[in-house]
Amino acid sequence: MRALNVALAILVSLLIGLGVFEGGLRLLGLGPQRSVLHYDPLLGWSKIPGIRLTKRTAEGKVRLAINELGLNDDPMSDPGKPANTFRVVVLGDSFTQGFTVERKDLFVDHLERWWREENRRADVINAGTEAWSTDQEVAWLALNGARFQPDLVLLFPYENDLYWNGEPRYVQRDTEKPLFAADGTLERRTLEDVGPPPWGERLALTLLAKPLWGARPDPRHFFKPDGGSKYLLKEWGAVLQETPAFMSEALARTQGVLLAFKRQCDALGARALVVPIPSHSAVDPEFRARFGEETLGLPADRWSPDKPVDTFLALAAKAGLETLDPRTTLRAHASGGTQLYFDKDWHLDPAGNRALAAFLHDGLDQIGAFPEGHRPAPGAPIAMPDHAEPKGAPAWLLVFGALWLALSGLYLATYKDEPKWKPPLEVGLLLACVFAIVLGGKAGIALLPLLWARLIGATFVLGIVGFVLYKLGRRMGTIAELFRSFVGRGHWYLMPLIVVLLTIGSLLVVAASSPLVAPFIYTLF
Repeated sequence: MRALNVALAILVSLLIGLGVFEGGLRLLGLGPQRSVLHYDPLLGWSKIPGIRLTKRTAEGKVRLAINELGLNDDPMSDPGKPANTFRVVVLGDSFTQGFTVERKDLFVDHLERWWREENRRADVINAGTEAWSTDQEVAWLALNGARFQPDLVLLFPYENDLYWNGEPRYVQRDTEKPLFAADGTLERRTLEDVGPPPWGERLALTLLAKPLWGARPDPRHFFKPDGGSKYLLKEWGAVLQETPAFMSEALARTQGVLLAFKRQCDALGARALVVPIPSHSAVDPEFRARFGEETLGLPADRWSPDKPVDTFLALAAKAGLETLDPRTTLRAHASGGTQLYFDKDWHLDPAGNRALAAFLHDGLDQIGAFPEGHRPAPGAPIAMPDHAEPKGAPAWLLVFGALWLALSGLYLATYKDEPKWKPPLEVGLLLACVFAIVLGGKAGIALLPLLWARLIGATFVLGIVGFVLYKLGRRMGTIAELFRSFVGRGHWYLMPLIVVLLTIGSLLVVAASSPLVAPFIYTLF
């Protein structure tokens, strides 16, 4: 029995240590993220209506607020179109949804603000959803188009759609998705719900350790091109100069998706337009050379970043669809030194979204997409308006004020003999010092690439831990002896209490011995 109790004490200690490590990883932003998506029996997955969250990407953080209808758009309970309104429905994937930029920087919202400024009486419905391929976007239109009554539908495919339009399952968690036949008919089948991720995949510790054991490429979705040095996702087959055999069915089904898109828009009485979004490599020659060598492992003559866009334009023309090609405009912006794409992420950055919005604004006017009564008023053209930030006190100032009032009141109630002006002044200076360091450090880290920000955050935490251990000094021997004593006696049920008491006691010892960190510790308490 004693041996069992000792084993349990050791196990509980290990679990507490792993739990603390898990919590630390999550505080550093290294934990699993909540998803904005959920199972959809008709589309495979769709956005959760009403969800609000902050999403971390390779480039920073993005806030998402999905409305009641499951759109990354303004609050909306009724999909009906207001009278005398020209409605534009926008279909696409993460580029269109806004995966790496806030809505204020997204090309869809730039267009809507611009058209409102020009008094066109136009609104925009953003149906873009991350990880969707073109078939899911067209399936969404089939289900919801009549409710939204569009006058113009803009479809923004991306290069990886060419492969995934031919696949019944997406690579992430093997999730099922819709399929269109080459003649444009939707294959009727029940899409299976794969359920939530296993509990192990929901741990920060698992995510941290995952790169250590690696993963074998799934032969269903990976291949090694002739003459290549790496295994690649099959979606990259779309950029190869010599089209791989596995792309044949995918291209045929993509043609069917575009045929279905044309038929649906005709049935809705809406004008249809296809605007393929070019990749970073198609716009920036320097990035193209680096991407071909480092990511694809292919010589420059074996692949072309323009091929997916050219393929979509050709398939759209064959389906009788109008198209717009933004490559020339985006390249002109990039040649002037403007960075249009994020460094680590393949999505458009805020400048790239502005450039795409400007191209669409002018391009749609050139082809007469807006009818009489919804065109800009005669006169000087109106420049793209900036997003107006809502006025009000920042959140940190409200927190500061609440803490200042509460702590000053407690100070006055505890030390009644102190002059009345002293507690508010001392508490205010203490909080000002803490907030200045925290907010200043946060703002500085936000300017850095995400990897450097995480490294600095981890270094800061390790530095604090090291400082605490240094200040505890010889007391660490006493703490270790106490742990050994309880473990040796098998008092496993007391281990959580011992950890909490020792943590609080250690922090108070450090606070009493170091005025440098005392404000932070006392504020924590």
